[in-house]
Amino acid sequence: MTAGGVDITVSGDLVRAAGVGDAVASSILDKVPERLVASDPTLWGPAAEATAAIRLGWVDLPSSSRALLPQLAELRERVRADGLDHVVLAGMGGSSLAPEVVTGTAGKPLTVLDTTDADQVRRALADRTARTVVVVASKSGGTIETDSHRRAFEQAFRDAGLTPDQIAARIVVVTDPGSPLETSAREAGYTVVLADP
Repeated sequence: MTAGGVDITVSGDLVRAAGVGDAVASSILDKVPERLVASDPTLWGPAAEATAAIRLGWVDLPSSSRALLPQLAELRERVRADGLDHVVLAGMGGSSLAPEVVTGTAGKPLTVLDTTDADQVRRALADRTARTVVVVASKSGGTIETDSHRRAFEQAFRDAGLTPDQIAARIVVVTDPGSPLETSAREAGYTVVLADP
């Protein structure tokens, strides 16, 4: 069947498990692509509707993210001009997975810090600190592990003798609008990118 320009094949165990025939399964699934494209949070059921309502920003990313390109190009040029060529991404779960896949596919170096393992954190802190820019990514802005990484890098930068302005130039925050992380990052003078991390 084709629905919303997307081909969907429903057969086998899914149809048998649902206890319905192909015609009924088709009618149930017919609206899934349209509902997904429309960012319909009811698609995930009543128990997940509230969470889905704030987690579907990715659906529009191919078009909505274009507005970020000038800001990101300016950021890239500033970071390069400051001699920062080592990027550390501090983020957990989805905030680190997509960037890791994208940079891996593009063959671009990226150090991903998505663990609380003390040895890995120490290695990240000690690796090219003088040339490091840290991207702190948290959709909710309240991820404790990511906040701990941010604080550890702030301290490492202070220990390296950097001023508050120099530290602010080395930390970039990616989060949702209105998150606690956005508030604290703006107060510290960090660059803030409001987007789905």
